[in-house]
Amino acid sequence: MIFPAEDFFTDAPRPTPLFAAVAAESEANLWTTINGWTAARVYSSVSSEYETAKSGAALADLGPLARYAVRGAEAGEFLGRLTTAPAVNLNVGESARGLMLNDAGFVIDLAEVSRLSEDLFLLTLPAPHARHIALASRGMTVEANDISADVAALGVFGPQTAGVLSAAGLKSVNETTAASGVLRGVETAARPIQFGTMPGVELIFPKEEALTIWERIIRRGAGAPIGLDAFEILRLEAGAPRPGLDFTPAGRAGASPRTPEELGLAHLAPLDRGWFNGRRALREMAGKPRRRLRAFAIDAEEASPGAAVFCDGKPQGRITSCAWSPARKRVIALADMDAASAGNAYEISAPDTASARLSAARLETVESALAKAFADEQGYTQGLATDFRR
Repeated sequence: MIFPAEDFFTDAPRPTPLFAAVAAESEANLWTTINGWTAARVYSSVSSEYETAKSGAALADLGPLARYAVRGAEAGEFLGRLTTAPAVNLNVGESARGLMLNDAGFVIDLAEVSRLSEDLFLLTLPAPHARHIALASRGMTVEANDISADVAALGVFGPQTAGVLSAAGLKSVNETTAASGVLRGVETAARPIQFGTMPGVELIFPKEEALTIWERIIRRGAGAPIGLDAFEILRLEAGAPRPGLDFTPAGRAGASPRTPEELGLAHLAPLDRGWFNGRRALREMAGKPRRRLRAFAIDAEEASPGAAVFCDGKPQGRITSCAWSPARKRVIALADMDAASAGNAYEISAPDTASARLSAARLETVESALAKAFADEQGYTQGLATDFRR
């Protein structure tokens, strides 16, 4: 799951259920807000947290994300229309990713759907969409309740995830199917998640038990917390767009809406899937992108969001987000480009930023980056891995 853009002007940020626990682990004391919730940017150092996620097990407070419990006889059909995820085809314990689109086929937000029982689903979104969900549920036998403030959510990512959870006492939890377990007497739900290309497990439990679960995991499992700055590097390495940063969600004031194809996310809204909101409009727009989100590897030590991207001397777009990648030993960036742009020489420039030349060999569309990434990962479940690569 991808976090939305940060809130920089929140008057009174709320502490997540895990805040007291994660604050005790923070050496850097650098905080920001997501959806009005307090979130850590850095705990110790960005480099150490990045390496923990790459080689160990990173613990993330996922409390700032929006969650809805969707229940009812038509819950699957409702989520299959509200999002592009194949909710009605999920078996109990399976999860799928998708998008929320408006009637015109433009992206409102990313979405993840997990089936917990025959008539109970968990919908996880980067940002809350209470009004949109309420309007979409009219006339259907379904009830959608926002449970974001009622539960604590802890994500565990990295190659040592299974070992950390097992050491903490959750031996039945894995990265392929949703499950439930008991940890120190606390009933805990677990579901597979994926941050960029990195698989992991999200534990969801009553907010009153947040400290109990955190202490058990971090003391017995030997995981370490990870903040937003390290997550940002992992996200960019996967070429995954961030709502509110790489694109403005449809419906927001001043938004220049984007289609799934323009964001490199067409695989999450396949036209051969059952009906979902915006599908008809997408069929009419297929193959006619105006813009394109592209991934760059930049031969420079730094770059800045907002920097202009030139192709053959002509401005073609701008960098939306970027970060230094320890794995690639260069700056990686996403840029909102004119769909028709193509050439052998690219250049970026912006005030107070050194220009850097980009070779065509180091430029790839987000679709190519994601296709390679998903080819290396199984995804959430064996059945959904194929769906990711469509």
